Amino acid sequence: MFFDYRFWRYLASPHQLAEQLQTSTMRGYRKRVVAVFVLGVLLFATREVWGMNTEKLTALLSTMTTADYTVARYASLIGILLWAILYMAFHYWGVAYILHRITSIPFKQLLPLQLLATGILLIEKLLVFSIFALKGETAAVSFLSFGPLANTFLDNWYIIFFLNQLTVMGALIIGIQYRFIRAYPSDNGWYRMLPVLIGLHVAMALLTAAVGFIPYEEWFHSLVGRGVVE
Repeated sequence: MFFDYRFWRYLASPHQLAEQLQTSTMRGYRKRVVAVFVLGVLLFATREVWGMNTEKLTALLSTMTTADYTVARYASLIGILLWAILYMAFHYWGVAYILHRITSIPFKQLLPLQLLATGILLIEKLLVFSIFALKGETAAVSFLSFGPLANTFLDNWYIIFFLNQLTVMGALIIGIQYRFIRAYPSDNGWYRMLPVLIGLHVAMALLTAAVGFIPYEEWFHSLVGRGVVE
């Protein structure tokens, strides 16, 4: 038997996707993968061109020639496109491999699940970007996370960045992953899997928050030969 991969349908019923993957052959999947990756790259590129997350680069305009600034913007755009591909590849292939090692579910059968998760993350970024574009300004934290609440009473930016990674969409992804995995047979049941999924997302949030402290600006100054910012 054959079945078609429908993003919105299986977003609401991931257990049905898991059941069909075990008994039928999927079709129409590759074009969905290509569509998600292409739309994701376009989203990241649009955010970059609009100026999201380029505040520090814009501040350098006063100390650079127009030609140097143009080169820097193109370099920034190329960098964000590479990051977009890496970001989506990790959540699609990387997390699928991690779940495969944890659950022993076939790796290829986890890929459709992670395409759902990657799509949800892109939808989250689109929502945040849309609000920022409407307001004409950005913020360091997402309104879909605990970041704004943490920012009101905490001074530790690492904790704020960490809580900013704990979002409504992240909780939705955990729920989808758990419902998908639970549809597979298990000798011991999957009741312990929910804490494992939560722990995995928390670990990824801690790592992502740490990435926010990488001194990109100093690296940029060193790259263009202007020395490291003191």
